Amino acid sequence: MINKEIENITTNTRVSAIQCLYSVIFMGTKLNSKMLRYFKTKSFLSEEDTINDNPIKINTKLFSYIVKGVIRNQDIIDNQISKHLKIDIEKNDQLIISIIRAGCFELLFRDNTPSNVIIAEYTKIANEFYPSTKTALVNAILDKISKDKKESSSCQN
Repeated sequence: MINKEIENITTNTRVSAIQCLYSVIFMGTKLNSKMLRYFKTKSFLSEEDTINDNPIKINTKLFSYIVKGVIRNQDIIDNQISKHLKIDIEKNDQLIISIIRAGCFELLFRDNTPSNVIIAEYTKIANEFYPSTKTALVNAILDKISKDKKESSSCQN
């Protein structure tokens, strides 16, 4: 039961981070503390605002780590993603790109979480928003980035 609750908290955290990242792109604004607070208190997997009824639980440290990390490392992340896209990153669906950016960030910078767990989680999240064709894109790109990272680290050893 505790593992399922932790899994739900992690999923909620990642979805909130993706929505925050997407909003930064959509609104063409810079990340600010008001925006961070807003996305820490919303549920994006359900239609209702859960602040007053049943607050969603997220890991606020992980949320901030993902959002700030993606923004701080966006050039590195976009370079990794672009290697595996057929269309320019800016011409792709920006919610899909936000999902892939967050997953890529975790693959590159969160060594304490296994790659297969990160890929499965972001693929599952994409499935909440899109049909399987787009979900397959998320899975394929994150898998390729994970393999690139493994090859790169094995060359350094």
